[in-house]
Amino acid sequence: MPTGAPFRGLVTILDVVPPAQSVGAHLAAKLQSFASDERTLTDELCDMLCIWLSAMAATPSGHPPFLLELEKTTAPVEVITGADLELVVSSPLGFKRCLLQAKVLDPASRKLRCAYKQGWEDLRVQLAKARASAGDLAFLLVYVPGDLLNGNRYGYSTYEQQFLTAASGSLEAFLGATVIAVNDLLAPNDQWIDPVNKVRELTPGQFHAGIPFWRFLLELMLCLRSSWQVDTPVSAQDNAQPFRSLSMGAKEVSRDTWNEIQAIGTEWLRSHGGEV
Repeated sequence: MPTGAPFRGLVTILDVVPPAQSVGAHLAAKLQSFASDERTLTDELCDMLCIWLSAMAATPSGHPPFLLELEKTTAPVEVITGADLELVVSSPLGFKRCLLQAKVLDPASRKLRCAYKQGWEDLRVQLAKARASAGDLAFLLVYVPGDLLNGNRYGYSTYEQQFLTAASGSLEAFLGATVIAVNDLLAPNDQWIDPVNKVRELTPGQFHAGIPFWRFLLELMLCLRSSWQVDTPVSAQDNAQPFRSLSMGAKEVSRDTWNEIQAIGTEWLRSHGGEV
């Protein structure tokens, strides 16, 4: 069921970055302070992204503006088997449908809360189901506690961040929401690529093949991750309905202008985050 009227705001492609970075930092602080579960944090991700992006006005950067429309919906009944989040991104060039399964890196144990025999098996099955439905747009979303990160803010902040006094890590706070492709975790036969270090940490809070949520979102919008589909995406079957869905659409912009926007964003990513 929809949470309300769609959120709408006129933005440029680079306006998306600070709110999306701030969401990761906010979630890290909330997890650290309240030991929240993944569904609470995923609700917060959707809500804060909608609020901050829709509150923006396009900056006078000279980049082409477009209307960004967001809408969050939640399953009318409790979902057991579905993904935690379905993210549908649309532009004049088509659609992309992602499925994300969320897990929490516990602030006390410093382990994923699924880090036991049955928990790992349940996660493997969840990720395999997501990939069967969404292909290369299936992901694991990991929430990282704030004490492993540097406590930075990116233009937006919340009261939860005022309680974060233990931020002493060197990693950027936006890694509070980290995304890992299922293809980097499961082999083609749906078994773990690494049976020992199933979701491998490089350093505490930093995961192999993980990227921050803000970059993941920008790559989706710029067609740097997967490709646009012309047909409207089909949601999961009833026995695997996502717990919540977030649609994010670029409106009132031509195909030619969107191609220009993609070129601008791709060049910015190349200069601010390595190769694309």
